Amino acid sequence: MKTSVKPVASWVLSAVLAAEVVFLALHASLDFPFLAPALLGAVVVQVRTCRNRLELLGAVLLAVLLALIRFRLHLRILYEHPGKWGIFLGLASLFFLGVAVLRSRPHELAGRVRAFSVALAVPGFVLIATAALSGTGHVHPMTLDRVLYAFDGSLGFQLSFILGRLFRHLPWLGVPAGLAYEQVPVAALILYTAATDAGERRRPDLLLALGAGSLLGYLLYSLVPAAGPIDLFPSFFPYSAPPLAGLAVVPASIPPDIPRNAMPSLHMFWAVLLWWNARRSGIWLRAGYLAYLILTILATLGSGEHYLIDLVVALPFALAIQAAFSVRPRDVLRSLPFWAGGITTLAWLGFLRFATPVWLGSGVLDWILVAVTVAGSVMLERQTHRESLTPADKPRNAGQDQLGGASARV
Repeated sequence: MKTSVKPVASWVLSAVLAAEVVFLALHASLDFPFLAPALLGAVVVQVRTCRNRLELLGAVLLAVLLALIRFRLHLRILYEHPGKWGIFLGLASLFFLGVAVLRSRPHELAGRVRAFSVALAVPGFVLIATAALSGTGHVHPMTLDRVLYAFDGSLGFQLSFILGRLFRHLPWLGVPAGLAYEQVPVAALILYTAATDAGERRRPDLLLALGAGSLLGYLLYSLVPAAGPIDLFPSFFPYSAPPLAGLAVVPASIPPDIPRNAMPSLHMFWAVLLWWNARRSGIWLRAGYLAYLILTILATLGSGEHYLIDLVVALPFALAIQAAFSVRPRDVLRSLPFWAGGITTLAWLGFLRFATPVWLGSGVLDWILVAVTVAGSVMLERQTHRESLTPADKPRNAGQDQLGGASARV
């Protein structure tokens, strides 16, 4: 009798999971920002951990079924917006990952729970973060967009306007750039699962570093609240950048429904962190994440969502997070890259907010500070990398991956 308890329980729980997946498919907002890419991360986890390819086919068929249930036979919206398929594919993958947990043997359980947790954590984080950002406009009705715009202008040009016009003249460039901008969860999980498939235990724990840095970045948004040039000058972007002459460098009023999430650029932070942590991967994966970084730079600026200085400040911020998670906890406070990155980030925020008379119109000084920040962050990150190369980070046996055997046959 005891042997029948687990199968019965797993069937009941699988039915409950299926009902939840159908409910989400029927009621999920297809326009919720970054929900489709976040759920596509579950597809990445399933592909990298599942050895039964029939389950992958089953996930595709289930996604089609969920779409049919949602729209009946009217799938025109999915033809016009193919990216929304990610919601249904992700829900289907979550279902199969959850069923794999329920069917797992004792030696497989830890790995499959970890795989399911990773796949579930990303959309959960996106939902919470989006809800938090939606209220920033009411907390900070006035922004410092004019300050950031003036700093970019003191460098001699408005790069966001230049790249914005480039996108207008080369619309095909917007496709890969837009994908890079939106598919951060997919890019992160591809690199994360590539490392675990190789049996490596790496410093930093990539997902932990990305998550902690994101939460801290949301707090930093309040120190220099800004929305981006497209929201500051909606009628001018990208064709005509207003001149600095006559521009009052004072707080600007921007509609409260627009998130204040420009400074520092978390998209730049994510892309830089992924590029740095791809260095131990194969040459093609490294090249892919370098291309991803370049496309992110183009997308963040060309879309009008960020100023150039947002991206510059993201570098020392990424350095501080990389350093914090690359060394042993007891060594963090003795890490020069950690302190240099953290102090530089806060110094930039204070400098921009409170020292406008110092940098406004001082193009040479501004360029020196930008160059020192970029070069210093890159050089100190190399030191961080050397500090992280301890014996514990040597490749382990392929069977001891961080997903704990989640790739076992199911």
